[in-house]
Amino acid sequence: MARQKAQTAGSASAQQQTASERAQDSDSVQIQVPQFFNTTFSTHRVSPLYIGAQKLDQARLDRLAHRLRDTLVGDVVRGVQIGLGAADTPMGQVGPLKAVTFRWFQATDVLGDKSSESWGELSDEQAKGLWIELRHENAAYVALLLPGFSQKQKTITTPAASMWSMDIDQPEIGEADSSQFLRLPLLLLRMPQPLKAVIGEWLSTTFDCRVTKLNLGTRTLVGVLEGWIQETGLPRAESDLVLTLAFNAPVTDKGREAVLPSSGDLGNNDDDEDEEASAPGLRSMEICISASDLRRFLRAGKTLLKSKRTSSKTSANTPSWEHDDRERRRLAGPHMDDGWGWLKNKERQSYPLMEALANHLDHHMALNLFHPGVRITQVSCGGFVLSQSRIKIVKSGDVTDDLSRAAWMFVTLLGERVQSDEISLVT
Repeated sequence: MARQKAQTAGSASAQQQTASERAQDSDSVQIQVPQFFNTTFSTHRVSPLYIGAQKLDQARLDRLAHRLRDTLVGDVVRGVQIGLGAADTPMGQVGPLKAVTFRWFQATDVLGDKSSESWGELSDEQAKGLWIELRHENAAYVALLLPGFSQKQKTITTPAASMWSMDIDQPEIGEADSSQFLRLPLLLLRMPQPLKAVIGEWLSTTFDCRVTKLNLGTRTLVGVLEGWIQETGLPRAESDLVLTLAFNAPVTDKGREAVLPSSGDLGNNDDDEDEEASAPGLRSMEICISASDLRRFLRAGKTLLKSKRTSSKTSANTPSWEHDDRERRRLAGPHMDDGWGWLKNKERQSYPLMEALANHLDHHMALNLFHPGVRITQVSCGGFVLSQSRIKIVKSGDVTDDLSRAAWMFVTLLGERVQSDEISLVT
């Protein structure tokens, strides 16, 4: 009887131990997957990280996390005072820093596995991202380094690159050298601005890379919106579509007389200049399309696209910037995603919603949406919120197949946007 009692007690303790181990394993699995949906991130781009000959395994990640923690808990970072636990953060008193962790994660675990067929060709290293978590007593901040997902996996050749290849003294870059660099060009941050600056500087000094802000333009925002509708359908019935338009319209010159006034009118002209400077004109406007009208807009846009393809008429009142790329760029501004010049590409993707909206605005407001000086700065609907430097994908419930495909499309367009600026990162 004593042996039986001892055996039952031992089996009960073993069962309790295995149950506790399973609970710990399940908790660790949940911790190793970062929260991507329902989170607002700021977008940044990173040049290739130099990791050297040593692999970036978990042991080395733990050492890097310890170094970052030593940097954050210090009172001074490179001579600059940082009060990360002070009240200057949006969350107020976040409390002391508890832990800093670096972990690898698979993109399929975050975005789902319902991606396009081209993603099946990616290796484990290409489909793997780096997760940095800063956990305080009352708050947690996250940095996600994602690969540059792109359906155009081609090397960009430029005149500068050809000049480097023609240089006799320049050594050839082989497989051994390329393996010492880690390409995670898309950086998503969820933390206050003072901490973003510290993290960006730490990444730059540790991995000999460059961290810059990623500003998304009209082409990326429109591509995400139209692609999202194709993948998931129209937004929910209670969610309206809100577009924010901005105008690249500088204040015009008032003439030489205003610049060089007569001696008797100095006082009056000063008052006029103050009034003109305080009222530069219309800068932005919001357009709200109800969910019940979106379907009609899409039908009208598809009809307009068909009529454009069949008709080959050219209007006599064609503006000067229509066939002048330099004038279009001058009106659009410095951002390469603005200006609507990509609409002229014959192999471009169709944008029925933008076609219908442009026709509606032209008819009711005499506003040319496709003018180079008009750009889209924010898109908000039931599925996501995307602005020039912030993204948020909304998830209600589990990750469905449509949401997974849309999320992959989302990060794909962001990856293509990052890779288009790859040459500018090399200085």
